Amino acid sequence: MIHIAYYSLLITVFNTQYEHLKGTLNKMLLTLILIFILGFIGYRVFNYLHIPGAAVTGALVTLAIVTSLGVEWVEFPSFITTFFQVIIGVMIGCRFKKEHLSTMKSLLLPGILSSVWMIVISLGVGYLLTKFTILDLGTALYGSVPGGLFEMGLIALTFNLSVPVVTLLQFVRILSINISLPFIVLKCNNLDREGAGCQHAINMNDFDQNENKTDFLNILLALLLGGIGGYAATYLGLPVGGLLGAMVVIGLLKSIGVPLKELPKWVITGTQIVLGGYLGTTFTPEMVATLKSLLLPVVFFSIFVVLNGMLVGFLFHRILKWDLATSLLSTAAGGVTLMTLTAIEVHADPVRVSLLHTIRLTIILLTMPTLIAYIIH
Repeated sequence: MIHIAYYSLLITVFNTQYEHLKGTLNKMLLTLILIFILGFIGYRVFNYLHIPGAAVTGALVTLAIVTSLGVEWVEFPSFITTFFQVIIGVMIGCRFKKEHLSTMKSLLLPGILSSVWMIVISLGVGYLLTKFTILDLGTALYGSVPGGLFEMGLIALTFNLSVPVVTLLQFVRILSINISLPFIVLKCNNLDREGAGCQHAINMNDFDQNENKTDFLNILLALLLGGIGGYAATYLGLPVGGLLGAMVVIGLLKSIGVPLKELPKWVITGTQIVLGGYLGTTFTPEMVATLKSLLLPVVFFSIFVVLNGMLVGFLFHRILKWDLATSLLSTAAGGVTLMTLTAIEVHADPVRVSLLHTIRLTIILLTMPTLIAYIIH
């Protein structure tokens, strides 16, 4: 009788947990579908208006508006966001060539220099925010550092700082970069196209020709191999591990001659819509209330962030002789994922852009918590 009661209890617990898991999965699936539908609407509207970066920016703005009205979304587990990072890593890796190996070595010094410049400027902006607002120093510094919306918010939570304000400043930085930079890049490219610049490392005509030849088995194989590298890198705690691990694995396989084809364009567009929309879901009503009280400082902050990235980008273009689109995207204070997607869309070099941003993000995450803690105390 005891054994029967024990097994009966186990079955009851299993059924309860199963129903809970099924309900959670259904909610996540519904949330994902709604994000994609609303994001797709935003994408079509922005595309109709000929706004650059329509997939990312349109989805981001649309979901931000909807979320600010009070709509609540189910939070995705980390493995889902990692999966979308893997897709982007596979996109980049499939365009990798042997010639890029020498490029990777040459990026270390520019990556370190741009990172140091970003850190110094961010500390200065954070200090100014404390002088002209009621923000405490820790919150202002973590809100100013271009280290990633979720990463900086998590660190702010650890140090008992104002997470909504940090998240707001990070969100505004990313939003201002993603809305303005595609316009700037395309405008500068048009002006620069007759000169020495705009020698794109990636030929999008080749991409379009290869797209029709891509089959689902190749997509699954590339995602499987990239997923192994991406999730392994995430498990090891590497920044944006899903993207970096997938890019390295697929890139190495391509460089030794494995015939992996590029992912079709609809996969890229779908990924842009989902990631842009997911970022938009972080713009809560609390952030709207905070934004109203910090409107002028936030506007100044947004303009300064864009101009600072442009300045460094033009210097890279002049000194390193990179094409202008790649230079601007590599030095912008945007996230690795979104800047890489933008690089793909505007025909820049996504390998160089993603690697430079990864170097910067790694340096910031390794140094800033200790540095800011020292400054505060």
